[in-house]
Amino acid sequence: MTKSESVVIPFPSARNPLQSFVADECPLQAAAEYRAALLAKLLRRMPEPELANSTSALLSELIVLYRRAIAPAAGRAAHD
Repeated sequence: MTKSESVVIPFPSARNPLQSFVADECPLQAAAEYRAALLAKLLRRMPEPELANSTSALLSELIVLYRRAIAPAAGRAAHD
């Protein structure tokens, strides 16, 4: 009888904001992205699921607004 070899597919890990092109191009943006990722991780560990869900939703909205605000500024800086 032959043994079948198992194939383990690695689970994708969350991207690290400090290991992206943003970290090289804009260290302040990378630091903000890192802090947002840390805050999101802390919120996922909260014992009250309802509070964690609502605060996570607010954090997600804040991140979207932040990224929308910096996109035009990054575009202006590239043209200068």
